[in-house]
Amino acid sequence: MAAPAVIDHYALFDDVVAVAKSARAATAGWRAICVRAQRTVGKKVVQPLAELDLDEEIGGLEDRVRAIARRAPGDVDTLVFGLFDGVDDDGAGVYTGFHVAGAAGFDPEARWLLRSPSWTPPERHLASASLDAIVRAGLAARGEAKKAVLHALRFGAAALLARFAAEGLPYRVVVAFDDGDFAEIREGRRVAPR
Repeated sequence: MAAPAVIDHYALFDDVVAVAKSARAATAGWRAICVRAQRTVGKKVVQPLAELDLDEEIGGLEDRVRAIARRAPGDVDTLVFGLFDGVDDDGAGVYTGFHVAGAAGFDPEARWLLRSPSWTPPERHLASASLDAIVRAGLAARGEAKKAVLHALRFGAAALLARFAAEGLPYRVVVAFDDGDFAEIREGRRVAPR
């Protein structure tokens, strides 16, 4: 069955954010997102993506995020996981740029990130084979499905990876496209000054 010509991208985005906030595990959340997205994006596009195992990446990401967060200044209360479109140096392939930075005084009521993160460590870049697979699938899709995969579904996977990679850390977790579209995925606890 073909995907409908028009997709409510706002509703899809809100849905993936809700799943990312409440999922018990990254892969379980991802599969729930994929099942829901099949109805609007189309089974042909989404079903291969549902096979991705995000849990396989959590251990490595968690180690990396913890190493980065250890260097955060005392006023940082939010980890901001950023997403951008990347192209390999030789131009042969695309990937999802994924990085972590920190912010102090984050405003959860804002519609867009109003300020750049206050702390951008030099070694902030993360890698995710799943996010890279999603961007490749999105580029192969057509029309509204393409936009849905590259925006909402990729955001949902990143939100799940970020949330579980930062598990146990006291920071609020925010995921944002570098163009400013963002969502708070987990509230933080108060960070004690160092």
